Amino acid sequence: MKLRVGIFFGGPSREREISFAGGRTVYDNLNKSLFEPVPIFVDSQKNFILLDWQYIYKGTIRDFYPPIDQLPPSPNEFQIYSESLGNLSKAEQDRMIAEVGRRVEPSELPTLMHVAFLALHGLYGEDGQIQRELESLHIPYTGSGIRASEIGMDKALQKRMMAEKGFSEPTVMTLKREDWLAADIEALYYQSVDKVGFPMVIRPANQGSSIGVSIADEKLGVEGFEQAINRAFFREIIPVNEWMDRDHFERVEYIRLLSDIRDGLGFPLSVTFHEQKHTVYHPEVLLSYLDDQSAQIDNGFFILESFQDEREVIIESFIHGKEFSCIVIRKEDGSTVALPPTEIVKGKEVFDYRSKYMPGLSRKVTPINLPSPQINAIRGECERLFLELGFATYARIDGFITQGDQIFLNDPNTTSGMLPSSFFFHQAAEIGLNPSQYLTYIIRISLQERFAEQPEETAWKGYIRILDESIQSLKVTQSTRKRIGVILGGYSFERHISVESGRNIFEKLSSSDKYEPIPIFLTGDANHFDLYQLPINLLLKDNADDIRDKILGWKEHPVIDQIKLQCADITRKYASNDVVFAPRKISLEELPSLVDGVFIALHGRPGEDGQVQMYLDAMHIPYNGSGVTSSKITIDKHRTLQTLKKNGFQVADQLIIKKEEFTVDSAKCFDHIETQFGYPLVAKPVDDGCSSAVKVVRTRPELEAFVQLMFRPLGDEGPQQRKTLNLKAKEEFPRKDEILFENLISRNGAGHFLEITGGLLTHYNIDGTLRYEIFEPSETLATGEVLSLEEKFLAGEGQNITPARFSPNKSVYQKIADQVKSDLERAARILDVQGYARIDAFVRIFDNQRAETLVIEVNSLPGMTPATCIFHQAAINGYKPYDFIDKILSFAFARRARLGGGSAPAQSQVEETAFTSLVPDELAPVDAIAGYQQVQAAAEQAKAMMGDTDSAGENPKKEPYFGLEKPPTPFQQWVSRTREFFTSPYFLRNLGVLLGFLFVFITLFSLGLHWYTRHGESLTVPNFEGMQIDEAQRKARNRSFSVMVLDSIFEPEKIPGTVFQQDPKPSSRVKQNRTIYFSIYSKTPPEIELPTLVGSYDLEQYAKKLRVLKLKAVVKERVFDSVQEENTIQYFFYGDRKITDNDLRKGVSVPQGSTLEFVVTQRHTGMVAVPNLVCQQYKAAHFLITSMNLSIGAVYGEVLDDAYVWKQEPEYVDGQMIRIGEQINIYLTNTKPQGCPEEEPIIEEQQQEQEQE
Repeated sequence: MKLRVGIFFGGPSREREISFAGGRTVYDNLNKSLFEPVPIFVDSQKNFILLDWQYIYKGTIRDFYPPIDQLPPSPNEFQIYSESLGNLSKAEQDRMIAEVGRRVEPSELPTLMHVAFLALHGLYGEDGQIQRELESLHIPYTGSGIRASEIGMDKALQKRMMAEKGFSEPTVMTLKREDWLAADIEALYYQSVDKVGFPMVIRPANQGSSIGVSIADEKLGVEGFEQAINRAFFREIIPVNEWMDRDHFERVEYIRLLSDIRDGLGFPLSVTFHEQKHTVYHPEVLLSYLDDQSAQIDNGFFILESFQDEREVIIESFIHGKEFSCIVIRKEDGSTVALPPTEIVKGKEVFDYRSKYMPGLSRKVTPINLPSPQINAIRGECERLFLELGFATYARIDGFITQGDQIFLNDPNTTSGMLPSSFFFHQAAEIGLNPSQYLTYIIRISLQERFAEQPEETAWKGYIRILDESIQSLKVTQSTRKRIGVILGGYSFERHISVESGRNIFEKLSSSDKYEPIPIFLTGDANHFDLYQLPINLLLKDNADDIRDKILGWKEHPVIDQIKLQCADITRKYASNDVVFAPRKISLEELPSLVDGVFIALHGRPGEDGQVQMYLDAMHIPYNGSGVTSSKITIDKHRTLQTLKKNGFQVADQLIIKKEEFTVDSAKCFDHIETQFGYPLVAKPVDDGCSSAVKVVRTRPELEAFVQLMFRPLGDEGPQQRKTLNLKAKEEFPRKDEILFENLISRNGAGHFLEITGGLLTHYNIDGTLRYEIFEPSETLATGEVLSLEEKFLAGEGQNITPARFSPNKSVYQKIADQVKSDLERAARILDVQGYARIDAFVRIFDNQRAETLVIEVNSLPGMTPATCIFHQAAINGYKPYDFIDKILSFAFARRARLGGGSAPAQSQVEETAFTSLVPDELAPVDAIAGYQQVQAAAEQAKAMMGDTDSAGENPKKEPYFGLEKPPTPFQQWVSRTREFFTSPYFLRNLGVLLGFLFVFITLFSLGLHWYTRHGESLTVPNFEGMQIDEAQRKARNRSFSVMVLDSIFEPEKIPGTVFQQDPKPSSRVKQNRTIYFSIYSKTPPEIELPTLVGSYDLEQYAKKLRVLKLKAVVKERVFDSVQEENTIQYFFYGDRKITDNDLRKGVSVPQGSTLEFVVTQRHTGMVAVPNLVCQQYKAAHFLITSMNLSIGAVYGEVLDDAYVWKQEPEYVDGQMIRIGEQINIYLTNTKPQGCPEEEPIIEEQQQEQEQE
């Protein structure tokens, strides 16, 4: 038996995006042999939604909720959450919910799950509310209980309790919201300076540890102090004159930042101006309001206050020391153990949301870089705090240790971030647990904790026993899987993203029974690289540089050994038998014995440039993505676009400036750029990641700063240039020897203009040709002018709308989408892209529904992070992330197999150089990139054109010999006479006649023979596609062709025996007696295993799954149910066989193409009027309640048929409605209440109806 695990994620808090991403991590990493995940998305209104699986893989909540078709128009493309739609009715909320899943009432939760896994953060996640609800429903949950959760959320309460229990505390002040609004700000400032000092940390008391936090320095003064306090209270004050000084672009960007629920206020909010207060739900409304009011009144200020505000703020002294985070866990024997604390290495900036969750922005060192006694002292304090605050299962405790070894614990959390590289997983990896194993441990311990708290819940003890038995059975189960080396890291600008991509691939493959992933880290530089097999603890680091440094300076810390010993019982039970604890260097020559295939998760160089592929080709190892030649083209943005341009594509105008040119004459370079493009223009590296240092340059100073920064010498980080370009803290900017400039692509008269990114997947047809599956493109929305790394890869940043909004009209959309997808496929074929890829482009849509696709670049190894949009696109085509990855790898193995037992030999640099230098421009293959044989053939052709270097042409004629003549011999005389005879006119004339006769004879004979036998005649192959095989065979044989049926597939909508493909193709010219190969639709359908109903109890959602499997669903019967949602599946039939939910869990298969008949619920409108029961007799009231599909609740008084109702709950109000199935409480009396009428015709009518029944 598998335990059903309800994963609660999302929620109404400001950290909902990281909760959403964490829930996805849990969903993916739960061991599917032990658990059945049930995704329960919690929306902003605290509705429970059983989410359809494809939405789990959206990049942000705003990508799917609210649904795109329910968003109000937004000219500035502001991104909103559902609360910005205003106070929606329940019916309106239900319509939204139905597009992404189905509403789940709290009372239904116990039927869906055995245990709840809480990945919620902040409000309604860590504050005890959801824990209280689950306990009332008798559902065990992960983490701490109600009271501990309340403590963990309230930082002000924590501070007081920790001080009482003897923990070291910094100087702390607390400030209530009402006190702040009435305060003398300057007096409070000096009071804080006197008590707390500088620098001071200002934070909300009831938010996540990275939300609303500021560090106030002395140089910021009273104004900076006021801004920090307002930020912590989620207030913003805008002077009117300051708003008026901003241009339109600056105003829009300000509102965009204000909309961010993590760093801004979020919506809805209130805006007060000249004592007039208004509620604003949408950013567009706020923008218009600020513009209108400032235009009318040019004095005063706007006060903006978030509805999701804060009631208390903490002001505390800044702690100078090493910052750490430590996970404490409960063991099965009831003891606690602190895992190795992690040091957070950062600059002077606060450890904010971006630093916390964006790969590569912070450095995490485990264990903290301290002697063992200090590390163990930290662990001891964390364990003590865990026990003192009554935490359970696990907790994440943050703190500092000073140079004097004083330990400050400042932020205990009962829920940790659940991203793959978070402290939660990272520290567990140090004892050998991968994410899947650690989640199993957390669920097991949580069940134990809940059962200890509520021993009367005996079912929970049964869950523990079942889980223990299943874990034990996993330890002895062996399977043979393909070994896949996942290569990640590298040395490019996007190396940190590569780590996240590779880790995601590793996790997806780890959960399968088909593949055994082996993480391999690549490090080095452009001249040389090394490969290392990684242990799980290094794989879970999110910073590639940390991994590299750990590998190069590897040593096991004695504290780690100590903790491993403490956790040996955990490792024995939950970890793999062959767990790896240390990195191991491996050579390229070792790879064939270590792996069966490779997934290259690298970005930029090496990886996307063909270099790694060349080595893998040489060793006959299959790999994902395109081959060497294609990769060498697509890594180069200039070469890619010029190749497409030669083939008729519209592309941006391009110019490359080299460093040596700039060094010689910088002024000339700037003039050249400005003359060719003007402003604005786009500047980018030629061969780096798609978000690497891509800038829209609008002025000469920006242009100078960009070029100077890109061409800067080693050791110079160009602080002034970084400031001019407005680069973020720690934002990397590469050094390059070339810069690519392009004109800024614009609308150019199009009615609609948007940026899109389109993924693709390739397959082999039966005849060996490539088939391209082009996904529905996504529309990419950038908050700035260029899509940033954060918007592409940081959880909750950016927004991708999939499919792109080409048109609101479905038929117009399809027409435009077909054009765009056709262009993307043509570009992919020209560049010989294989496996999978992502193509970025701009699309112009004109009023006549003509679309122009302007390719920006091609990513041959696109990012594969959990939130990347290629997964959203694949989901539309029915591929879950693992299925998509499996298709990529399957193609790689198929490609290798088609190359005859080994892949094509690696194309050497010598061959490529020779090809590049020898082939003239007019012979360069512009219609498609040549494969290996084509490249070699083209090189030979060019070589022949330029002359063979081994033969210098014809030999010169020899000069005649003029030496002294000798008398001829008899033989020489005979030869001379013979020559004279054969050259005489007589002989030549007769020879000509003979040859002429022979020519005429042979010609006539050949024509006659050809006419008689028709031998060698070229015949046209008819079009047999669409014919029945019998008819096709008859017609083929009548034309003297042979026939062979190669393959057959089953298609429910197709007529069995119909030819759907032939080889040779129709209209080909072939000889007589040629064999024609037919592929036909089969008569025998394959057996298809039906999916379970979990997550798809709604008929519409389940029917979507069936359509993917080529099965049909029809409604056989509708039955009334007052509790369940409309169209909830009760059971269904295949023929005469009844199939229930329990049957599906055991496994049911039906032939593909079958029709399933469903019995579903019906609720009518779902509402009825509240009946007027007062003065009615009990039997009449009973009839009224039951006939209206309501339920009788509590009955107070003696129950007699002729008793009178003197009170009801809810009370009768004319026009008031109540949900079908709800209860009505009634109060009875034996005497007729005062004021009741003497005649009661209604009762008589009801009695007559009862008698008739």
